[in-house]
Amino acid sequence: MICETRLSRLDRPTEVGRTKPLRAAVLDNLENEHEIVLKVSDGPECSIEGLANELIGSLLAADLGLPVCKPFLVRIDRDFLEAVTDPSLKMRLQNSCPVAFGSEHAGVQWRRWLPSDRLSRNQIDQAISVLAFDGFIGNSDRSPRNSNMLVKDQLWRLIDHESAFRFRMKLFPRCEPWSPGNLAMMCNYGADSEHIFAQQLSGKRELDLTPIRAQWADLSDVRLAQYDAVLPSEWDGVRPFITEALEHIKRVRDQIDHCIREVERVLS
Repeated sequence: MICETRLSRLDRPTEVGRTKPLRAAVLDNLENEHEIVLKVSDGPECSIEGLANELIGSLLAADLGLPVCKPFLVRIDRDFLEAVTDPSLKMRLQNSCPVAFGSEHAGVQWRRWLPSDRLSRNQIDQAISVLAFDGFIGNSDRSPRNSNMLVKDQLWRLIDHESAFRFRMKLFPRCEPWSPGNLAMMCNYGADSEHIFAQQLSGKRELDLTPIRAQWADLSDVRLAQYDAVLPSEWDGVRPFITEALEHIKRVRDQIDHCIREVERVLS
């Protein structure tokens, strides 16, 4: 379900990203190397809760059939830390939880989605699923200003879910997509809350939301319990927040018809 690895190489900070992620490499239990983008708990807008949200968001997106980069749990060993020569980077790693989050580096041929990009006809259904996914988990961080989506030709990869599930920090409006009007901010054009696909989907006739109903309805309690089970013990301090996130996912699943009607309403 999740690949557990250890940090084997640090390359450099990535070119973009407010959380200052790092390019790195990890080794899995079979000594296979993976190129990743690494996020640690110490840094701008970083926290263990953010790392846990990244993990849960990646697992959920994949189970819903949405494209994500492969996630990793990354252990930062003390011996590796001692070998880091950059003082500021070493301090950042020392101040971080010894288990970090990584996602597979997509490759240099991928780029960020731009406001000038247009949806093709065969991308419409997936775009609706992405918009619903972000609305249902309270992720307001996929906007025209910051798409958090990689593109290669007609392919996509969703990245950066650390801002999702933080319901107690977003008291108004609290994320309740089963309530009429709750997702209206996704279509507030020009605002930070505008979703990257809102304008291109709004007003389109015959949008098919049937696959969304099936995707969410298929999420079992057993599967969601597995999300909780893969969290490392080093993240136990944020487990109450993850429990809240998983209960929210269950409520979306159980009220998926109401949630879909809200998506239809805001896009009408």
